[in-house]
Formats: sequence, C-alpha cells, structure tokens
Amino acid sequence: MTPLPFPAILKDVSDLSDEVRSFTFEARGSTPFAAAQAGAHVDVALPGGLQRQYSLWQWDPDGTWGSVAVKREDTGRGGSRAMHALTPGTELSLVGPRNQFTLDESATHSILIAGGIGATPIYAMAARLAKLGKSQQVHYLTRSRAHAAFQPAFEGLGLGDALECRFDDTHGLIDLKALFGAASKDSHVYVCGPEPLLAAVLEVGRAHFPDSQVHFERFSADPSALEGPSDAFEVELAQSGKTLSVPADKSILDVLLENRVSVDYSCTEGVCGACIVDVLQGEIDHRDSVLTPDEQADNELMCVCVSRAKGGKLILDI
Repeated sequence: MTPLPFPAILKDVSDLSDEVRSFTFEARGSTPFAAAQAGAHVDVALPGGLQRQYSLWQWDPDGTWGSVAVKREDTGRGGSRAMHALTPGTELSLVGPRNQFTLDESATHSILIAGGIGATPIYAMAARLAKLGKSQQVHYLTRSRAHAAFQPAFEGLGLGDALECRFDDTHGLIDLKALFGAASKDSHVYVCGPEPLLAAVLEVGRAHFPDSQVHFERFSADPSALEGPSDAFEVELAQSGKTLSVPADKSILDVLLENRVSVDYSCTEGVCGACIVDVLQGEIDHRDSVLTPDEQADNELMCVCVSRAKGGKLILDI
C-alpha cells in the first residue's frame, strides 16, 4: 500500500553533535509511525518546495511520533540547511514510513556497518536486534571522535564487545576482508554511509556472501549508475492500453506526470524506491540505487524516475 501524506508538528530539536541534529515529529490525529520498521524512512516536505528523505532512528511503538537525524551539509542541495533552520512548533507534511532497507530478523548473525550519518537506519537495526536478543556486530565508523554523534546512542544499547566505534584518525580504516572472512557464511551484512564506504563493502562483501545477504542504502544516487546513452523509446501502459513516447531528455516519470498518469514517487534520484513499478515486457536499462543485482537481473521491476529501456519499448503494469 502506498503511504499517504500526513500532517505533523515538529515537537523537539536536539543537537547530537556540532553537525548533527535530531528532529522529532508528532503526527496530528493519526499514528503513522506504528508502521515503521528498522531501516524505514519518511519523506519530509520542507519550505521552498524541497522534499527530502530521512531515515527514522527512533519512534514511538504506538505510532504517534518519530525521530530523524540530519547532518548539516553547507555545500549540499539545501535540504539539510532547511531542516536545521526548522524550529519546534513548525507544521509540516510527511509521507511514510517507507522501507527499501529491510532487516532480516531471521538471520543467525548480522554485521551492521554505519559510516557517519549512515548511523540513522543502522542504529534502528541494532536496537531491534538487541531487543530480539539476536547475534550482531556493529561497526560505527567516523572521521574522528568529535564526529561520532551516535556513539552515546549505540553505547546505550548495551552491546558490549559486539560494538566497535572506530575513528579514522585514531584507528585507521576498517579491514573488511578480515571482518567478513572471520564471519559465518550465513551472516547478513548491512551498510549505510558515504559512497566510498558503500563501494568497498559491496565489493568485499559480495566476494564473501551471496548478493541476497548484502544490504545497503545510499544517501544519493550512484553516479556510475546514471551513465550511459539516453535514447528515446516508448512505454505502453498495460492497464489503459495507452502508449507514450519518452524522449532522450526526459524520464519515464516525467512523461507519466505530464500525461496525468497517477504514479507514486519521491526522491526522483533512484534511491528511495517509491516509484518502482512492474515491467511486463521489454529489457530494462537499470540506473537506480535501490534494486539488488538479482532483482535487476530478473527484469521485472524498475524505478521509473531514472531507469530507461534498452530496446525501443517497455510495457509497464500501470
């Protein structure tokens, strides 16, 4: 079911570090956060027409409130600056929770790797596994102790030796080959953080474990995934029989919206998964950062905000 927008009020803002703030939203007249699970995020409609996605790091099980944490990026696209400008009492519209970074609670062992602000979904996973009494290793990686905004929260989970807070300037980079080589083959790996960390974990992790056991979430689109020719093609909408032309300089999502075709979407960068649709026929040129390699190889799902056709036509289940 597609999550619907809901009104919320910003109840609290607290500093976790000089760069990172936690924002707690209270839903008005509903309990949407009751649907949240570890790894979930919400879309926040910000002043100025901005819309951004932020992972929930904690929430009320009864569903009335949820908290996200945001690192201020002065050279970013403006979302973090807009968030950091918010004050308690501000009313906003949120959508969610959505979850494309799900935790396999049945795994015998989980290795959680958080880089910087990537701690937000990883903390929620660690808290859930701790509550379930499941075996886990948590590695929280930051440039220095001063940047370790989530260290007190992780330490508060009582994980003991299962938690490593690692600072680049003190400990150096983590040895992924040693870490994964010592783990059982049925371990599941979860990583969220900056692109160099993701690339390293995916490369080494997939050499040790099946793709289905290596899970990741990106902050933004993988630049390499967006490369390649952008030729024109057609999409047929199976439910209406309508055929639309997608020019080289527009996305499928652009064309659908121009033709008033109802489709869910959010980030428009291929990282949130909101616009995933079923593909009935045609070969997909995948350019998203959400679907796993196995899911992409199946050629049955696509993100219409960034992915395209390899051939001249796709038939979508819309």
